Amino acid sequence: MWEFMMAGGYATWLVLALGLGTLGVAVSFAWRPAERKLAILRPLSVSTVFGGVSGTCAGFGATLMHVNANPEWAHGPDMHLIVMTGIGESLTSTILGFTILCLAWLVVAVGMRRQA
Repeated sequence: MWEFMMAGGYATWLVLALGLGTLGVAVSFAWRPAERKLAILRPLSVSTVFGGVSGTCAGFGATLMHVNANPEWAHGPDMHLIVMTGIGESLTSTILGFTILCLAWLVVAVGMRRQA
């Protein structure tokens, strides 16, 4: 898990913080359902998505800039491997964000069931 977080860079830590906050509100909603908590959960979820997408875009940009700035990488026979590694690392923030959101909304579904 530590390597996963380090591969994603700073944006992954932001997504983790936003996602854990979202998950916390979801657990609170499941414990005591209230429309007010759902009203907070929606923008938190959107900010987690935006954090994940912006982290992925930043990772793509960094990958492309670093490969282009290093002539040995740009013209080497392993350029495709370097780019694939960069793309994989770039996707970590989105993977983390969507995983946490999946859990959070599953917990919300439990709260909705309790509310009904």
